[in-house]
Amino acid sequence: VNLDSVIRYKTTKDFEHSTLNNIVTFIEDSLSSKPTIENSANELSKSFSIAILLISLFTFLGWYFYLKDFENALINSISVIIIACPCALALATPMASLIGISQLAKKKLLFKESKYLETMSKATTVVFDKTGTLTNGKLKVVNEPIKLNNKDELNLIYNLCDSTTHPISNAVKNYIEEKTTISQIELTNFETIAGKGIKANYKNQNIIAGNILLMKENNIKIDIQSNMSIFSVAINNKIVAVYELEDTIKDDALETINYIKNQGLKIIMLTGDNENVAKKITNEIDIENFEANLTPIDKANYLKKLKANNEIIVMVGDGINDAPALAIADISVVMGNGADVSIGLSDIVILDNKLQGLVDSFVISKRTYKFIKQNLTISLIYNIITIPLAVFGYVIPLVAALSMSLSSLLVVGN
Repeated sequence: VNLDSVIRYKTTKDFEHSTLNNIVTFIEDSLSSKPTIENSANELSKSFSIAILLISLFTFLGWYFYLKDFENALINSISVIIIACPCALALATPMASLIGISQLAKKKLLFKESKYLETMSKATTVVFDKTGTLTNGKLKVVNEPIKLNNKDELNLIYNLCDSTTHPISNAVKNYIEEKTTISQIELTNFETIAGKGIKANYKNQNIIAGNILLMKENNIKIDIQSNMSIFSVAINNKIVAVYELEDTIKDDALETINYIKNQGLKIIMLTGDNENVAKKITNEIDIENFEANLTPIDKANYLKKLKANNEIIVMVGDGINDAPALAIADISVVMGNGADVSIGLSDIVILDNKLQGLVDSFVISKRTYKFIKQNLTISLIYNIITIPLAVFGYVIPLVAALSMSLSSLLVVGN
């Protein structure tokens, strides 16, 4: 993933490397992976099988030596083996996981591994990025505190913004395109400063564009106070333009936040934007905890602190700028729009880019984990009741076979 420079290319690719094939592989991998509880159940099944063979042996010896009855000893020992049902234990988790993953896929949610169903149901903290996650990521320039009319310099800013895919740069680029005629120029020494802005050179001009923090780090004087996102541009260390941008909150953001709160989870918003913008957003969607002016590395360090306090973290972000934080979270959720890069970086991809997908992820994960525990309970209760009956001779092999099948059907049916 290239973050620091511009690469221009034209490419074609075969189906094996296409987005669609990645999605198919994603789902296949999720169905073949195992949650922790399934591994535990499989280990239990192994021990269970050995225990049943031993119980069957002691049942035979008990009936044969103490009651001198070889036929009953043989029938009862066989009944113990037949009625015992490790297969119900082994079916309990994969059946529920299969249904859960399938339901999620229908709702345009891709889980990289089925184990994330279990982790999701145990989460304690949800961390949100702001731009493109809680907001639509479609910013618009609404004001110019410092207005630039020089066409050559506007063209320079346009080409600088055209060299990155960040939502703020795209908004400024579109705004300039509406105002003046632009032409392609070749910038040199292009550099992205994660979470802050961009730098480049053009002939003898040094251009720095980004937030106020980037300007201060480069000793460029700027005095702007705003509750909007700020994009400032300096040429040869002098501010030539400042743009104020505004984003809209996603329609389902407040509903999603309320659902997560009702589940008793802690919610935190982390953003690289200024504190005024962060306050405005969090007030509108009722988030109490937030941190502003953070770089991607700052976000990652913040998550490390949370993990040190034994929090189980779900991080929801855009998949690129938040890559370090997403890597640290227990579960990384990317608002994907089906992009290849999102599929590669995340544990869960929300293909339709709607926050409702996060709610569905929690709902289905919790339900799936609940049914896994129910299935294991059904299987264990069945064995606890039926095995003693077989040991004491109350069950013939035919009834044992029917009963064993019934327990498996009960788990599958549930």
